[in-house]
Amino acid sequence: MEDVYRRLREKLDRVPIGLPESEKAIEILRNLFTPEEAELAVRLSMLTKTLEELAAELGEEPETLREKLDSMADRGTVLAVEKEGKRFYRLLPSVVGFWETPFWPGRKDERTMKLASLWRSYFEEKFAYEVGDKKQNIFRIIPVNIAITGDSRVTPYENVIELLKPIEYFAVAHCPCRQIARYTGEGCDHSLEVCLHFDSMGQYMVEHGMGREITREETIEILRKANEEGLVHMTDNHQGKITTICNCCGCCCIFFRMLKEMKLPRAVAKSNYLSKVNPDQCAACGTCAERCPMQAINVDEFAMVDEKRCVGCGVCYSTCPNEAITLVRKPEEKTVEIPDRKTYVTNLLREKGLQ
Repeated sequence: MEDVYRRLREKLDRVPIGLPESEKAIEILRNLFTPEEAELAVRLSMLTKTLEELAAELGEEPETLREKLDSMADRGTVLAVEKEGKRFYRLLPSVVGFWETPFWPGRKDERTMKLASLWRSYFEEKFAYEVGDKKQNIFRIIPVNIAITGDSRVTPYENVIELLKPIEYFAVAHCPCRQIARYTGEGCDHSLEVCLHFDSMGQYMVEHGMGREITREETIEILRKANEEGLVHMTDNHQGKITTICNCCGCCCIFFRMLKEMKLPRAVAKSNYLSKVNPDQCAACGTCAERCPMQAINVDEFAMVDEKRCVGCGVCYSTCPNEAITLVRKPEEKTVEIPDRKTYVTNLLREKGLQ
């Protein structure tokens, strides 16, 4: 019985964001999959396929298989979506996947408490290096639109409102990072229901009780309030249609923890902007320093930004009483081009040795 969990871990490690070998990884899988579900998961595709395709591949009756897969979808280990009258399924990876799914509903129960402890230990032992020590950044920071000076060139993938335009379905769930921190004796008082997911993933979340559907306008309002609260917008690090926007705090977010505590400089891609302070307008009130998730601002006679630590998020801007802070674009030789989706996926596959 134990062997099936080891085989499943090996399978789940053969994707761009894998599941490195550890007894904690096995224990996580034991809490997510029954032995029967683990046996099915080992045989299940990581690619989205119709119920009929999977039934033919696995040699099972479609309705019997559907019951099993829907049960696993409820538990957060299988993606299930309905499109044009057909049912599609795939096995979820660790990220975006079963690392988040138990926490999205915002329930505090025995299962989530146990998983929080396991994920926290596993993250510090191995998982952080799987997620955050890659040449191809998985996530990137979106600069706050209103903070960017008017003469700066803003490309669509650096503008959060532009990023939302192609999205058709919007959903919000509870932040896994903050829940894991809270359930393991740390955490903060920042809002929990700020984890945004779109289209097929959003539909899956709502159908299986992990999140709630919201409108485009509600999404924009959540982003506005998150910025007021000092949370940082992060999204997929590729051009084109995005699937996720996280609103991250500097204390609980795994990406900020990897940057600050674990010294993994590639944990998240910084924006192409830097905060700049006008000393003549600065009142040295310290609000910007309190809000900065990277502790990149020191205040003496006026606020000073450590450009090496600044990630270009712009949360220091929106509550500056004297409007002494703006975001300015980095020199062209220091800006980083965001890859298209195909290049992004290819880079991740090559780095994992899968292509």
